[in-house]
Amino acid sequence: MAGFIPEDIIAHVRDTANIVDVISEHVALKKTGKNFTGLCPFHADKKPSFTVSEEKQIFHCFGCGQGGNVFSFLMQYNNLSFPEAVGFLAQRYSIEIPTRKMSPTQKKELEERERLFKINKGAAEYLAEILRHPSSGKRAREYLDKRQMSPEVTDRFMLGYAPKSWTGLIQYFSKKGVSLDDLQKAGLVVAKKGKYYDRFRDRIMFPIIDIHQKVVGFGGRSLDDSLPKYLNSPDTPVYHKSQTLYGLHAAKDACRHEGSAFIVEGYFDLLALQCHGIENVVATLGTALTRQHVRIMKGYARQMILVFDSDQAGIKAAERSLPLFLEEKVDVNILILPEGKDPDSYIFLVGAEGFLKATEKALGIMPFLIESAIKKHGLSLEGKVRIVEILKGPLGSLLDSVSRSVYIRDLAERLDIDESAILEQVRAAATKDNKSVFSLNQRHGSKLEEALVAIMLQHPEIVSSFNSQEIINEFETVELKKLGRMILERSGSSRPLTGADLIAQTDDARIRNLISSLLMEEIQTDPESCHKIVGQYQACVRKREIKLLSKKIKEAEKINDQKLLNRLLAEKQKRVQQHLQAF
Repeated sequence: MAGFIPEDIIAHVRDTANIVDVISEHVALKKTGKNFTGLCPFHADKKPSFTVSEEKQIFHCFGCGQGGNVFSFLMQYNNLSFPEAVGFLAQRYSIEIPTRKMSPTQKKELEERERLFKINKGAAEYLAEILRHPSSGKRAREYLDKRQMSPEVTDRFMLGYAPKSWTGLIQYFSKKGVSLDDLQKAGLVVAKKGKYYDRFRDRIMFPIIDIHQKVVGFGGRSLDDSLPKYLNSPDTPVYHKSQTLYGLHAAKDACRHEGSAFIVEGYFDLLALQCHGIENVVATLGTALTRQHVRIMKGYARQMILVFDSDQAGIKAAERSLPLFLEEKVDVNILILPEGKDPDSYIFLVGAEGFLKATEKALGIMPFLIESAIKKHGLSLEGKVRIVEILKGPLGSLLDSVSRSVYIRDLAERLDIDESAILEQVRAAATKDNKSVFSLNQRHGSKLEEALVAIMLQHPEIVSSFNSQEIINEFETVELKKLGRMILERSGSSRPLTGADLIAQTDDARIRNLISSLLMEEIQTDPESCHKIVGQYQACVRKREIKLLSKKIKEAEKINDQKLLNRLLAEKQKRVQQHLQAF
């Protein structure tokens, strides 16, 4: 799986890194017995089903089935390749990784990402320097003063200024030997008719920094309200706007401490709150809030407060994002600002105390949806029909039956409609949408097969006491049979093989998830209990064989094949005798 990274280095990094420490930077974990639990970042998790074992150095979600080791988590959560996940942890724990065995393609991809990070960092420093320049940055500084940005916040978020020049950034990097192709890959320049131009010109610049403190992209705001007012970096090999939130690198600790996070739309909205000492705030990046955004924030805050503009566009943005919070089972409130106000202007008007007081009156999802639907469609006959049509889905998605009943009753009273009519619509919508959601909780195959493989994983020293190869060959579950054979193939290794080792050695996500699930099982490991499980499974195999023979006997009777029938009857009698003797 690692390819170019030696196995001993991978093992060293994995053994050094504590999975609880790493995951707790992204997911709020709570000690529960000998394990840690939290809300799963990979699916809509209302009750903590995400479990991390410090003892076994693995994680597993009993809701969606995702699991693995510390590398697997970083790969899934941060969209990293395996070498990048190993490299990230190695750097964190000061472990040197030799790269001489890297394939040409892997080396090229890794080097490109490092070049783009370096270019982005250099661009941020250059733009910040222009902003500070006595003459070149004067107009931009005056604009920031007008927006009441404090010098501390300006410096902390590395704000800069892109001058009017069409090639200012190009000239700066050409002196450093940076190619135009790399500048284009970083999203800093655009090509038109064979010529290259700076993407950002005459704009306040907002470097976008990821949680690893690396500059991944930029946003730019025009100084004279020329269109587009805001311009953002395109997606690049190091920047994906649907997976990135502005300011999270600076807000994550405050979000954890407060247990809540404000989500705003604009750069200046976020910076205005920061200027007033409100640090648990993040912003979307010129795109609608995505499911990935919500899942990322679940790791940092139990409650989220949407603070969008009070105009129709802001309300629509809030409405569009609310289904995500419902589906992801996240506690979210919506702060409706006074007419004509956005978070930036409002907090400078009322101050931090006034802003926080206003958030106490923020509406939950259903009250907000009810208010906005009534305001939009009115209480005419057609309006009432439309309101019920819009709200039946969100009402049906509420897991708490008491809350659902309260909101249905409230809506019925406000619309002057019979409560049962609304309930009928809600039930119909819930039935239609509730497709095979329980399949997430289905377990892999036979419980006895699971138990046997769990024993082999957790206590390989017991494996030699029974004929494991023969038993595994009888497995019906494909994944369990594959995993069992993997364990046996590696059981002769000089280094004691752990479940975390097996996770690191497979590219199959289903097998990784299965390993983490079985490692979390509580099993009795005394020889007597293990042999009892083996005996139970062998009995199941014999029963299965007898059942199959009975079916074949009926088929032989149908075609009147006496010779085949006699052979099958004798075989069945033999199997039955073996089964009886076992007891």
